[in-house]
Amino acid sequence: MKKKIISFLKKIIIIFKINILIFASYTSSVNAAVPVFVDTFDVSNETTTPGQLVFNSDGTKMFLTGYNDKEVHEYALSTAYDVSTASITTSFSVAAKEIALNAVNFNPDGTKMFIVGSHNDKIHQYSLSTGFDLTSTVTFVKSSAAVTTQEGNPEVILFNDDGTKIYITGRVSDAVHEYDLGSAYDVGSLTLVTSFSMSSETDITEGMSFNDDGTKLFMNDLQFDKVFQYSLSTAYSFQSTVTLEGSFSIAAQESHSQYVAFNNDGTKMYIVGNNGDDITEYSLSCAFHILTTACSSSSSSSSSSSTSDPTSDSDVIGSIKTSAKLSKNVITHSINSISNRLNFIKNNRSNKNLSNQNINLDFGNPIFTSMYEASSISKKLNQSPLKNKLPEGWSMWNEGTISLSKILDDSTKKDILSNNLTIGFDKKINENEIKGFAFQVGYSDIEVGKNGTGSDSLNYNFSIYRTRPLENNNYIESLFGIGLIKNDLTRVDGSNVLSGNRNDKQLFGSFKLNKPIKKNKFTITPSAKIDFGYTFLDSFTEQGTDALKYSSQEIETGIASLGLKFDGLTNFSNSKIKPFGSLAYGYDFTDISSARLSYINDTGNTYSYNQNDNKNHVLTSKLGFDYTFKDNLNIFSNYNRTQRSSSNHTDSIDLSLNFKSKRETEYAMSLGGSEDLSAGFNLTKDLNGFDLKFDVNQSFQDTSDKNAQVSLSTKF
Repeated sequence: MKKKIISFLKKIIIIFKINILIFASYTSSVNAAVPVFVDTFDVSNETTTPGQLVFNSDGTKMFLTGYNDKEVHEYALSTAYDVSTASITTSFSVAAKEIALNAVNFNPDGTKMFIVGSHNDKIHQYSLSTGFDLTSTVTFVKSSAAVTTQEGNPEVILFNDDGTKIYITGRVSDAVHEYDLGSAYDVGSLTLVTSFSMSSETDITEGMSFNDDGTKLFMNDLQFDKVFQYSLSTAYSFQSTVTLEGSFSIAAQESHSQYVAFNNDGTKMYIVGNNGDDITEYSLSCAFHILTTACSSSSSSSSSSSTSDPTSDSDVIGSIKTSAKLSKNVITHSINSISNRLNFIKNNRSNKNLSNQNINLDFGNPIFTSMYEASSISKKLNQSPLKNKLPEGWSMWNEGTISLSKILDDSTKKDILSNNLTIGFDKKINENEIKGFAFQVGYSDIEVGKNGTGSDSLNYNFSIYRTRPLENNNYIESLFGIGLIKNDLTRVDGSNVLSGNRNDKQLFGSFKLNKPIKKNKFTITPSAKIDFGYTFLDSFTEQGTDALKYSSQEIETGIASLGLKFDGLTNFSNSKIKPFGSLAYGYDFTDISSARLSYINDTGNTYSYNQNDNKNHVLTSKLGFDYTFKDNLNIFSNYNRTQRSSSNHTDSIDLSLNFKSKRETEYAMSLGGSEDLSAGFNLTKDLNGFDLKFDVNQSFQDTSDKNAQVSLSTKF
């Protein structure tokens, strides 16, 4: 069993491994244009030997060759030139003409397709009944004469702007071969013009692309993992002066590059790689310029923008942090609700009916929370409507929380109202073994700052859980769940209101190993636990003026901990007291990938925000008691301390007293909080069907408000 658990955890870690995104900044004053890594798109399901990449005329389709599979793969892009939105449409086999396929290209309207490979060393021409559609009728037309004299391993097909010239390059000659065509986009007649050697810069020439007017050439090299940038004194002519301007290293992302491509305006660069079998996307601040040297105003005009850096906007950063906070909260609540259920079962083993209701109100203030727990409202909410109506052996339970909290983070205030309800069903297999499942639905309303920025979200998840006994009185608790969060996001920038929708997909789980040891009236339980979660945030685009596009993001959450807790129960003739306490050490290994965003009217500039989270050693301790006398008096006390390795700590105390007199008058007093210590008093009395309530609370901070409330209500 232990080996299976360890093997499963290793698989989870591999699945949840997050690639560290590297954000390279540029200085706008000199227009430095170093490409910025954006994302990668995995093509290994289609081919493990990718080659040339081309787009259709508007960037909503892309085509990729596969060397071993002898196919041209067609993808649809839901967002133009955004490879992260690509999905495979179809694959077209060219094995009848070429069994070692390297390159593909099209004429401008996509009604002609051209391929080349290293087996026949010829250019093969096809016709398409529908432009850029490999699902339509694709017919072989003709083949060119062999290019073996110039190149024994042709890698690339390029055309000039009017299709009267074609260019081939390859590994054998390390040169670009320029040919004249007798007719535009017709390989029936092929005449060599010149060959331009690149052997001084490269050992293995792989890919090549022109800029939009043919005055620049980009070539990638397999040996050095670089992209070289050249200038041509005459457009599309290698008989003119060709000058090497510099190079850009792609080694951080790809060690076996196959091809280099650009979008239509040169603000994005793509590298096809064999090492990861993927396409790597970069953004360029200056169109068709990959060097650290300054680019001219003309070359950067297509990507210039007067918009400000969105990562300097506190509302934008607040929204990014809120998404991460929400995903962690949902997973934590799901795991905790089931943990609470299993604790309830352990504490009530002798009960035949283990159905339990646990509806809580958490006002973000220990005073109000304690007053609620002591009131009759809690008892009424937690009455079970399904008692004695379940199948034999099964129990039903629920846990609900309504919470309101305020967070001040980096000078940005967040108000969070959340409602969560978990409903579960489980069955005791034997005295120590339980299996069950649970559903959770939740709603969160989060306000960021004071301008109206925030989000409304609905979350749903499903979990299965089980406890199983092991040898030597050990037992293990395990759970696994899947979930979905649907976010409606709003950002207010002055009078500008922007909105968007984002979906988050989640996987989460928990494993806990316990060994209870009974000593007289006390039970001491050492434990080891690991909680983990993975959240994938979909990309989304705002609607509105100066709208932002957010790339997909990944969040890995988790904490590994070792703990020791104790509790006991001492019964007296008219009262009982239950002391409790715990001590736990945990390592928080939460990892949040970079948030990447850009203005939709300026896709050349990509901004990145790296959110540092609590990667810390955490020590938590708890000590308290629960005293009850004749069901009329209850005193509860609890002290908590959380200490992190970064030398910050939080202390909190809760003390509540509830007394119910013989005249059906209920009194509740409480004291609690951390830095903001406050006290409260609550009185409730039933007056002939009417509920009279008096509430007062006082914070010990001088700047805090003091308030009191009196109400009289009844139910119809």
